[in-house]
Amino acid sequence: MNLKTAFEPYFKVGVAMSRWNIHTKAHVELMKAQYSSFTAENDMKPMYFIDTEACKKDPEKYDLAPALKFDNAIPYLELAKASGVAMRGHTLVWHNQTPKWFFYRNYNENAGLATRKTMLARLENYIHGVLDFVQTNYPGVIYAWDVVNEAIDDDDFRQSLWLRTVGRDFVEKAFTFARKYAAPGVALFYNDYETALDWKRDLIIEYILQPLKAKGLIDGMGMQSHLLMDHPDFKDYQKALEMYGALGLEVQITELDMHNADPSEESMHALAMRYQELFKILVEAKKSGKANVTAVTFWNLLDENSWLSGFRRETSYPLLFHGKCEAKEAYYKVLEVVCDPKDIDCFEVNYPEEDYKAVGLTMDRRQFSPLNMVCNFLKECGTYYLATVDGAQARVRPFGTAEIIDGKLCILTGKSKDVSKQIQANPNVEICAFGEGRWMRIAGKLVRDDSREVKVKMLEAYPQLRSSYNEDDDNMEVLYFEDATASMCSFGAPARTFKLNGEFPQF
Repeated sequence: MNLKTAFEPYFKVGVAMSRWNIHTKAHVELMKAQYSSFTAENDMKPMYFIDTEACKKDPEKYDLAPALKFDNAIPYLELAKASGVAMRGHTLVWHNQTPKWFFYRNYNENAGLATRKTMLARLENYIHGVLDFVQTNYPGVIYAWDVVNEAIDDDDFRQSLWLRTVGRDFVEKAFTFARKYAAPGVALFYNDYETALDWKRDLIIEYILQPLKAKGLIDGMGMQSHLLMDHPDFKDYQKALEMYGALGLEVQITELDMHNADPSEESMHALAMRYQELFKILVEAKKSGKANVTAVTFWNLLDENSWLSGFRRETSYPLLFHGKCEAKEAYYKVLEVVCDPKDIDCFEVNYPEEDYKAVGLTMDRRQFSPLNMVCNFLKECGTYYLATVDGAQARVRPFGTAEIIDGKLCILTGKSKDVSKQIQANPNVEICAFGEGRWMRIAGKLVRDDSREVKVKMLEAYPQLRSSYNEDDDNMEVLYFEDATASMCSFGAPARTFKLNGEFPQF
């Protein structure tokens, strides 16, 4: 007996897979053995579809129809196609992990926010492009999409750049475009967290689900369900589940985990019993018709993969499997909801040791090296701040250029500016950038590169600066970091520090 077989009469059971998981044979085998659905944990979020380099290089060409790329999504789609395991698409529209520059005129944060008309065109063409690629090249692979993610916050629509540029109807517009281009039978979902809170539940129903349902634009509600051992109260959870179900929509549990930082036997037993209680609620809702639960997706495959350890700043043990694909007590307690205990076999795997090693990640490791990670973050932030020293006085000013040239992180300024003179006097500087709840500091020495070739490459990356600089003038100055260290920080995870040109940190 396994999860997908046991719950087949009720709903799909799925799992979020990371890039590391899909390149690790043992993890793929566990996914195929236990789950009837999977989701890309990160690689099908907006920032991975939108082609930053192409949009920035030719903003006029891509102004209304952003350039897209699919290299991150393809391995997941290929896995779904080859394995026959159904796939959820996550996520088309989100305030997070969408580049800030995407919302600005000419994709330039210094040019002001784009108009509603422009953003509606970008939104439609982006959704059209993603759905067309997937449905043309992988027909039937994706059975559901999270169209909009986390639009409600603080008793109203979240104050996001989508709201500021499009307006309060951006959710409706996104679903209108998704319905227009989605293949028949592909279900469209709204997805959010803390969906059992009464105020949030009521706003989701009033502002999003009811209006979209009345227009035939939505098929289901996604309850993320990042749970704690004492939150939410399952009475509140069940009430919310049934209220969403009463709308006549599908309900899917889309990102299920249960934070628990205590790996003791007693604590893991409590985790198992809480999972069992939850699945009893879900199965009973399905059987009684109070909620049409169609899928339950666990957010990560193994305890060791869980995002919660970083987010909660302590090691978490929140899932059904751990270690070398070993089942925990929670796995068996979940099965007991629909199976007689005597019919449940002990789940054991005998995967060879080499199957636990990731294969085929060479290109990914280069692409997501510390150098690329830092440069991409600076570009996504759009504006960052460079600190220099002017005698005994610190000076800080905004910057907006960052490009990797010949394996070095380069920035651009003018030799006539005070910042250039300060760097030449003391080349030790620090950059700070903030975006999407994270901030990065880069400390190092800046070195001037006066070669014409480097200047040409820098202007190719930032053609809008040709009005101010020329590769043949004596003012344009390209500087690169030497011996730099970067630190990535957030309120939800410990700081990570690494050399800019060092090795990629181990997964």
